Amino acid sequence: MPMPSHPDSRQRAPSRGAALLFAAAMIAVAPAHAQQASGTLEANGRTGKLEHAIAVEVDSATEPGYLDVVVVLSDRKLSASQARDAAALEAMTRRDGLVALRVVLDPDARVMSAEPLHPAFTTFVSSALWVRFEPSAYDEKRVAGRLRTPGPQDEFRQRWSYDATFSAPIVLDPAAKTVPKR
Repeated sequence: MPMPSHPDSRQRAPSRGAALLFAAAMIAVAPAHAQQASGTLEANGRTGKLEHAIAVEVDSATEPGYLDVVVVLSDRKLSASQARDAAALEAMTRRDGLVALRVVLDPDARVMSAEPLHPAFTTFVSSALWVRFEPSAYDEKRVAGRLRTPGPQDEFRQRWSYDATFSAPIVLDPAAKTVPKR
């Protein structure tokens, strides 16, 4: 004969359904907040790891009223203000040995510029000519994909290549000047 259950037994332990719902919610939230990268940047024979990703929106330099997204893959965590400031990243490379790749994407996911940063460079290199972007996500909340060179590059007496995959939520710019909706 089955034992009668205590009237409060359902309140003592969460139900299997509640536990599954909680786990599903945590899994759904985790990728949206992930800031990760996996890859390398080689410059003049020295290799650095790209393990962190940050993406920030900025006012478009080429299309007034629209927003571009700056993606920075690096060997360390960076703040949104650091990612927005190309000159500050260059200074960090010289002063602190930062290894990074800074890419600007337009609203259509086209690469506007790409700047590999490595202390082994004797001059800075920036151009959209030598980068390939293969997006797996690009919307108002997140950008993800692969950034790579089409092989080793040799220009301006510098030799470099990079290949990295990444995913990052886009940090919104509250001061951005977007086109008003009509």
